[in-house]
Amino acid sequence: MSDLDNEDTPEREPLRFSYDRSAVSPEMAEVMDNIKKLAETMLYHWKKFPIKLPQSVTGTKNRMSSAATGDDGQEKVVIDFRNLIIGPTFDELEQVSKNPAGKLKQLNEKQLNSIWNNGEFEVDSINFPGQTHRWRLTQFLQKGSNRAHNTLLNDCALALRILIITAKNRFCSHFFSLSESLKSCGLGLWKILDIIIGMPSTSPGDLQSKIQGEHMRYLVAELIVKSIFRKNFYKFCTFVLNKCRLPKSEIYKMQDVRPPPIPYIYQTPTGTDIDLRLLNKDLINNCLPILSNILEKEARGWFIPFRQKLVRDLKGESLSKEELLKKVNEDVMKEYLRRVFSAIIHNVELENLQPGIGQLLVNQAKSVLAMQKATMNIQQKLQKHKAELQSYLKKRYPVKSRIGAWENKQLSAFEHEFLEQNLWSAHEEAISLCEEEDLHQSIYFLKRDLNFIKEREPVLLKELSKVKIPNKVFTFSTRIWFPSNWVVSRVYEEETEVIPTVLAAKGQTAPAPSLSKQNKASYFVEKYLNQKTTSRYPCWRWWNYLYRTWSWMWNAMFVFGVVIPWCSPLSLRALFYLDPFVPDLKISQEDGVLYPDESSRTHTLLSRLRALWSNVFSARNKFEEAPDTGFLGKSCTRHFNRLWNYVLKGALGSVLLLSVFPILCVTISGISIAAAITTPVWIPLVTLGAHLIAFVIYDFDCPDDNNNKVGILFEALVWRLLIQGCMQPLAAILVGCIGCPLAALGVSIFGAVRRSMRGLWDTFMFYAVIRPRGRVPMSDGFVARRVAGPGLASNYFLQIHPEQTLAAVEARMELDELEVFRVNTVKLIEQPVQEYKSFISSCFKPFSAGLISEGVFMRLKEETAEYDTHLTQKVNDKAKVLRISLHPEVQGKIKLPERDLKIIILQTAKMLEKFYPDHVIKPSGVKEEDFWEDKLLEYKDWRGLASRLLSEIFSPSFLVPLEETDNHFHLQVNHLNLKKYVAMLNSAEFHDDLDLVTEIHTPQGDVQTRAPHLDAAYFNPDQKIMATSRFFTPRGRKFPWKPVNDEVYFDKLEIPLPIPHPAFIAVSIYNRENDQEPIDFSNVYCQQLIRAAKELPYVDIQDMEEVDLESNTPDNGIEPVTVISHLAEQERSFSDDFAAVSPSSPIRQTVYFEHRINVFVDDVDDSENEGRIVYKEQEADNSCVLNMTPEDETR
Repeated sequence: MSDLDNEDTPEREPLRFSYDRSAVSPEMAEVMDNIKKLAETMLYHWKKFPIKLPQSVTGTKNRMSSAATGDDGQEKVVIDFRNLIIGPTFDELEQVSKNPAGKLKQLNEKQLNSIWNNGEFEVDSINFPGQTHRWRLTQFLQKGSNRAHNTLLNDCALALRILIITAKNRFCSHFFSLSESLKSCGLGLWKILDIIIGMPSTSPGDLQSKIQGEHMRYLVAELIVKSIFRKNFYKFCTFVLNKCRLPKSEIYKMQDVRPPPIPYIYQTPTGTDIDLRLLNKDLINNCLPILSNILEKEARGWFIPFRQKLVRDLKGESLSKEELLKKVNEDVMKEYLRRVFSAIIHNVELENLQPGIGQLLVNQAKSVLAMQKATMNIQQKLQKHKAELQSYLKKRYPVKSRIGAWENKQLSAFEHEFLEQNLWSAHEEAISLCEEEDLHQSIYFLKRDLNFIKEREPVLLKELSKVKIPNKVFTFSTRIWFPSNWVVSRVYEEETEVIPTVLAAKGQTAPAPSLSKQNKASYFVEKYLNQKTTSRYPCWRWWNYLYRTWSWMWNAMFVFGVVIPWCSPLSLRALFYLDPFVPDLKISQEDGVLYPDESSRTHTLLSRLRALWSNVFSARNKFEEAPDTGFLGKSCTRHFNRLWNYVLKGALGSVLLLSVFPILCVTISGISIAAAITTPVWIPLVTLGAHLIAFVIYDFDCPDDNNNKVGILFEALVWRLLIQGCMQPLAAILVGCIGCPLAALGVSIFGAVRRSMRGLWDTFMFYAVIRPRGRVPMSDGFVARRVAGPGLASNYFLQIHPEQTLAAVEARMELDELEVFRVNTVKLIEQPVQEYKSFISSCFKPFSAGLISEGVFMRLKEETAEYDTHLTQKVNDKAKVLRISLHPEVQGKIKLPERDLKIIILQTAKMLEKFYPDHVIKPSGVKEEDFWEDKLLEYKDWRGLASRLLSEIFSPSFLVPLEETDNHFHLQVNHLNLKKYVAMLNSAEFHDDLDLVTEIHTPQGDVQTRAPHLDAAYFNPDQKIMATSRFFTPRGRKFPWKPVNDEVYFDKLEIPLPIPHPAFIAVSIYNRENDQEPIDFSNVYCQQLIRAAKELPYVDIQDMEEVDLESNTPDNGIEPVTVISHLAEQERSFSDDFAAVSPSSPIRQTVYFEHRINVFVDDVDDSENEGRIVYKEQEADNSCVLNMTPEDETR
């Protein structure tokens, strides 16, 4: 490779291929010759590939050369970029500690006063004017009066905490207190009663799903159907009603039911249109791709110049960095939303998809953003007031504020008070924001939601909490003895019916299974009678005992009195019957008849003897029929075979069967019958023992899975009553009344004594040791240690010279050019390999052939890898010379004064404008417009590129100028060849551009604005942005003795609001208007139709509707009735808009009636799993009662 640098341009050489013609046929050889000729014409490799790096603009060669020779024969010094910027040396302790005479300095009066007050002193720096070295003395020598006083306050806070927190908690708290002992006594007595009789264990069920279901129904309780949509509305509801009346067998036959289209536009009682088209899944799915394209398109092209304009405009308003960042981001987001909303409204694709859908999407996004903003404002308000409260507490209570538990208690009380005062503030603010945007539909639903939270939800919570649902249901199964009493069920097309039990005649066998599976019924047999008890009522353990005793007794009598003595292999039937018997029956899936189960066939004594001797004779015949090919021959082995079969197997087996089997049958059957007869005596004892084991060891009947189940008797007597009920109150009273006051007194005395002793000790050491003998130390030691000063503190900056900055910029420019050169050269080096792969793929891919890394191709890859290695080595050597070795901590502290920073930015911009187009942009093959777009800069914004480059070389804070008040140190220049950059700065004229640089770039140093973005989910009403967490599952706590701090949630406002699907709304309105014949929501087919309606594509039924001005014409079929729900009626006064009704509105012609609603909880059966709210009216109209489950209402 040493001769590669002799030439400047690469030299190609065609590839040569060879193969053995004798190994292939002549026809194949002719084809291969043509391919070989074509390949040698098209394919090549680099015979020579000299690598010549771009000409250096900095004059550097490589890492091995430290100097170069100029044209005049003199040595030219080359810049060592690794040592271009060297951090300062902070080791000046020897200089600051000695006086001109070379002796250590004595402490002056100022330093002595500082030691007396704080236990530390400062010494001025010599090399870094304005900086000081701070030394802190060991506490053994001097602590300082201020620090000692702070320690005294901490001791007082500890003593006060023992009195007002620890002592108080021993009387009333959730852990180790008198109140907790009372609770434990009550719980222990409750557990004792629960063990003895079984106390009720119930729960109100899933409150969250019930409240959510009522919430969704309440939001749309007022809506009515527009007159132009009533025909389709009744068509859909009548279709659902008719299908719900069909028998289940007919329903099963219906496949892929397509219900009629439903109206998506409704009205409020005031005539406001409610457009719910976005709830159509097909329509919103078609809109989302278009919205994504708009969101992505509108985020490009304008962001950078708009941001820079904002920074320039806000520069003179004296805003802090945080305020400036917040203001810029808000204005950028506003502009982005304005562009996005305008594009959506005027988008032709959306308008063609559905007229007016663009405005509907915009309104949906605006409402979601308004609700989000309202919620965030409340949270920010809370955090602001909490910070103010913390500052007030520290100022007003200097000792108490040091007690963390006391401060947390005050903050917690404030949070709950703030929550009570601002519970509905998010709704009210969201309504105000929506009113500013004229979002009438969102305003309506927000007011309904607010009214539900204010008035309806507390009542529902109170009433639903009264619902009693048992925590556990116990099932006891009793065997049905006689097969004729077994329950046979027939399942056909999802319909189950009980059929008569039919036993097969004696000797009749089950029919063979048929191959046809269409319309085939299934049969099931139930051999047990199930009885249930629950934990809802008192004495449920005794009920469990009685039912368990009854069930176990009958099952034991069946097993010991029937199964073992009459049906088992050792039963009396097995002893006396001549033939095997089949005791069990199984059901046939062909006709539902019970046939004998052959798998339960049981042998008798005689059948076993017959089987034994049959096996003996079979073995003998098999032996005699086998050919004589053995080792000894049949004449010899025949005697052994006879002995084994006739004597050992036959005779001895028969003797064992006849002697042992009858004894076993009689003994086991007799014992079993005796056990069956005495079951009323011993089964209750066994059941009682099982219950005692449950109390002592493991409670298998425990109704609550969250409670302890191991040793509940020990828990109740020892832990709850003895330890927590008796010992805990005594210990808590002793600790609270005696221990805590004594401990507080001890801590107070200790703190006072410690402060007094510390004062005496500090005074003695100060006047006896420090004042007469104290000196400025030269190094850290046991007595004094340097804690701050140049080199130790992190809040300092390093000031470099402008010429150093330009040298670093020029090195970075050359590195960028070098990277572009490397990428282009690698592509050129690998070009023969890529063309080789392309040639093989084009020629042989149709024949499913591919490349193998052998022969010519392997040599080509090795040669390419060798060129790549040589290129990488040369580029890396050059890059190491150009890189500046800066530690990350030093890199972030480098800055320049304001004027030098302006000049550097302008000079860097000129250098980049001269260098980048021909050396970086054009060789990279990227369009100049794309280059600036990728950099997030305006076209040809060289000053912006200069700022970006400087922030990458040093840090983003480099663009913030160094202030006079900043703690900084100067870095010296140790290079002689920076005169080039000094002359460059001196010859440039920047007076006209300095102010412009200040306006554009200086304020952007730490202002890192984010690019605008909006999720497409904001336009989808089915996509939850912020779900409610008002009802949550409690979790275990790591430290149970600490107080429970409830989190404060402002999530009463669910974003977006849970609006039900229009299919539910349509059925709800129909039930409201037709209370005599409503549609049952719990009907399986009704739920199926509603699910199908959700999947239907959107159909604009307004175009299909033929509007008839006469509402009672025969064409309409059903006379439209305008009825206002009693739920809506009582809320009519909520909205001020209800007072204004146009004369032409049909609402004005409707007769309103005042309804009284009584909310009560219906009795719940044992089989019910949840409560149900029923609205009882004084009149017959109760059609608004909707028995919808939360699962049915999910969209």
